[in-house]
Amino acid sequence: MLIKLYFFITGTTIGSFLTLCFDRSQTHQSIMWPRSHCSNCQTTLKLFDLIPIVSYCLLNGKCRFCHQKFSPTSCLIELTLGTLYLQLADRSTSPLELSSKLVVVTLLVYLSLVDLKTTSVNGMWIGLLGLTGIIEQFTPINLLLFSLLVLSLFTRFQFSNIIKGLGEADFELILVFGILLTIQAIPKIIWLASGLCLIFKFCFPYFHKRKTPFMGLHFLVLVNN
Repeated sequence: MLIKLYFFITGTTIGSFLTLCFDRSQTHQSIMWPRSHCSNCQTTLKLFDLIPIVSYCLLNGKCRFCHQKFSPTSCLIELTLGTLYLQLADRSTSPLELSSKLVVVTLLVYLSLVDLKTTSVNGMWIGLLGLTGIIEQFTPINLLLFSLLVLSLFTRFQFSNIIKGLGEADFELILVFGILLTIQAIPKIIWLASGLCLIFKFCFPYFHKRKTPFMGLHFLVLVNN
């Protein structure tokens, strides 16, 4: 029980740190300085204000000092990563497998956050995911998929110019998930991602005004790992 609690708390803490990294990257601030503060009143937040999930719930999603509402994104990311860490701790059969999957889901959650907020994904992180997958399962098929990934990421050749309807990083993500899972899983990934995109369009009017992030590609791997 204590081990499960440890992994859940670790996941929520890392989730909180990921949202901090994203927010600081948007304002070009260091992740080390200044200390966590309210973006509205600039008051430095205390330990009580920074407990993952708990603080958000106890403070009703508001700043304790100026009562400005906070975005629920951080709390959702904390809960998601905490739950995933807990599941992986239960399902992994070795420390090496667990470590690999924790790295993968952490990167995927961060990429999902970036994709949701900016509809763009850094190719360096996609390449790192592909490298993690091929180290874990070095097969001829994975080597072929990784070669196509490298071709697309580090040359001017872009698959998105050939396959219309896909975003700049969508095909690269499909290659990564083919490496992480199996090539047979790719049709399922595309089907689920397309279905989730339609749900986003119909349920969240905000996405009618902008490109829809291909979030299903990220979370299929989170569910299957």
